[in-house]
Amino acid sequence: MTPLEKISSNYPHERRAMQWLDQICSDLDWVAVESTYGEHKGYDFEHVTFEITLKAESKRMYHICGMVALGKNELVSLHQIEVKGTVPQLNEPAVQDPWCSLCISTQRGEGDLPLGDRLGSMILALRNDKALAKSIPLLELFLAHGSEEHQWILGYYSTGISLDDDEHEVYGQIPIELRNLSHHFACIEDELQGSVYSSEKRQSILDNEMRAISQGIRERKQVEE
Repeated sequence: MTPLEKISSNYPHERRAMQWLDQICSDLDWVAVESTYGEHKGYDFEHVTFEITLKAESKRMYHICGMVALGKNELVSLHQIEVKGTVPQLNEPAVQDPWCSLCISTQRGEGDLPLGDRLGSMILALRNDKALAKSIPLLELFLAHGSEEHQWILGYYSTGISLDDDEHEVYGQIPIELRNLSHHFACIEDELQGSVYSSEKRQSILDNEMRAISQGIRERKQVEE
């Protein structure tokens, strides 16, 4: 019994959900689930960390990780489940962390579901990431970018992209197209913050812009090919 299965066995509904997750992942070569007993400093109670790595139909790789502990009636997450993605790996060894953050979480209301149900649903959705991107604009932008852009991007968020610009020297190496794109989203966000639009309308504007940019990137690459 893995650490994740063992800690889930404390609650019947969590145990059943984790059994369902095991049924999904067992004997599949495109997904792997690993878990360990936590040794996080500052936590003097039982907790488990888990990592899931999967290969989507688009050939992109995704990484899901989190940390859970025993709650009163269910497992509780000690921090938000994190999702990362990367482009198909090149033959050359990566000179830096190949993963970038993807601001993807469970849908509103799913937080009440057992952990195994949430993870299973996320795995199945990410497996067919091209279909999922139709409802998540930031994922569509991630899929539009290739390795030549991805190596400079730290994350994709609902407000745009985050670049590897901690050092001025590194920032100067980032392609001008990506720097302009990051600045473009920052300008849109600044304008929206001073508007009378609702938060839903503001996000809709950002989502539409991400979709339009993604389409433009794909069209440009088709012409170049």
